[in-house]
Amino acid sequence: MIADPENPPLLVNHEIARKTRLAAAAVLAAGFGTSVEAAHPLLTEDTGTQGDGNYQLELMLDKTRDNPPGVTVRELQTAAVLSYGLLENADLQVGLPVLRQHTHDAGGRHARKGPLDASLDLKWRFYEREALSLAFKPGITLPTGDAGRGFGAGRATWGALLVLSYEPGPLAFHSHLGYRRNNNTVDQRSDLMHLSGALAWKATDRLKLVADFSADSNPDGADRSSIRYRVLGFIYSPTPAFDLDAGLKHGHGRAATDRAFLLGATFRW
Repeated sequence: MIADPENPPLLVNHEIARKTRLAAAAVLAAGFGTSVEAAHPLLTEDTGTQGDGNYQLELMLDKTRDNPPGVTVRELQTAAVLSYGLLENADLQVGLPVLRQHTHDAGGRHARKGPLDASLDLKWRFYEREALSLAFKPGITLPTGDAGRGFGAGRATWGALLVLSYEPGPLAFHSHLGYRRNNNTVDQRSDLMHLSGALAWKATDRLKLVADFSADSNPDGADRSSIRYRVLGFIYSPTPAFDLDAGLKHGHGRAATDRAFLLGATFRW
């Protein structure tokens, strides 16, 4: 059977419901909120900005599959992220993700969907010297998701990233370290840390191959294990104003989503 997404059935036991909530929480925690973090399909932020008065729109689709004991969880997260160049070296970013979740267990198939918490971020590149640059990215999430259904924190959260990019040639390295004060009403851990790094190789003028590795604090306060991911993918740019990207993400650790397929498109003007 397929349940009403607005009224999940009582057939789902407590353990299954907890794992389902954590699956949604992992979406919120990985990368600190939404796909606003980085050039999709990467999880790692870079120091690049749009330039004064320029816009960028990212449209992303992440299809995930997870298999906790006795349960299969499939999720489809879509997100739109709009960036605006306040200055040559500073961007304002607004993101809104939406999640559709299907859980299959002994009681049947249960579906639910809704928006996750929206994000508002400011990225400021404060240092540049030859191939090396540094940026600072503070941001907040707003409680637009339904915390009672596992789609949000229930309160506004805040955090920041310190970002490093080193781009001496076709091969580039990006990394960031982050902290989020995860104010919430769903009994999650309040202090979350994030560390990630990425390599990008410009194979041709239009094609970039990327690899990404990340580790996050587990929002489940009862679990000390980290949430770790690796991503392999590419970004294809037929024009300077348009990108297409795809990637595969694999999770490591008990709370990480097993695997995901990532697809996105970016428009600039």
